[in-house]
Amino acid sequence: MPSACFCRSALAALLLGASALPAMAIQLSPHRATYAVSLDASKSGTRINGAEGRIVYEMRGSACAGYSVQLRQDTQLATEGGRVNSAVSTATWEDGDGKSYRFRVSNRINGETTEEADGVAERKDGALTVTATKPEAQTVTLGENVLLPTQHVLRLIGGAESGEVIVEAPVFDGSPDAKKVYDTLAVIGRETRDAKGLEEAATAGDLAGRARFPVTISYYERGGSNETPDYVISFDMFDNGVSRKLKLDYGEFALNGTLISYEALPKEDCAK
Repeated sequence: MPSACFCRSALAALLLGASALPAMAIQLSPHRATYAVSLDASKSGTRINGAEGRIVYEMRGSACAGYSVQLRQDTQLATEGGRVNSAVSTATWEDGDGKSYRFRVSNRINGETTEEADGVAERKDGALTVTATKPEAQTVTLGENVLLPTQHVLRLIGGAESGEVIVEAPVFDGSPDAKKVYDTLAVIGRETRDAKGLEEAATAGDLAGRARFPVTISYYERGGSNETPDYVISFDMFDNGVSRKLKLDYGEFALNGTLISYEALPKEDCAK
């Protein structure tokens, strides 16, 4: 589920490239997951005194029908200057081959819209071109080898299953301005199936006994000179694309996301 959009929400939804596995080799599970948001108390020096909220992530579709993702994150932050309410919502659709992508992103602070993006990305001859209506009407070509969010998820799962420790990829998800590409560096840990310490929701249904991998992704603004990432997201990634044990690190503060409910949604099988 990881993506820049998801992280900025910051949460959301992961094959293109010379080393990519065939798209049909990995089966993502349509699902709805809810996470309870809290402040990561281990982050020192923050002006944030507390945080609470929810993230709801829903993914539907298949490699044949394409993947639709809806994400909503509502967070209330207790700061030195008072209470801040953040509401982020994203709605995206991505075809199974990563050639077409539709996105709509909105970020509201205390009821005021601070970021909004809306547009379509199309891949032609390898290059990804974005035509946006918000925040302004514009068409930009992002170049080749830029992954879309579900492509990135698939790339991470494929890398994890093949024993890769480092996965680097440029990623576009539409946030925050319909043209920004993030250079991502993912560090993947060893597979585990141990259920000790897992939330009840992470052992339910088709998650029971599944392989999962610890993943940390750092997001850097493409072309920037700063060696410090814009933000870092870490999570446990199941081999069907479901995530648990979220941590969203924005530098000055970090949020934890605890999986409190999980629902497998109907699968859309490819027509023969």
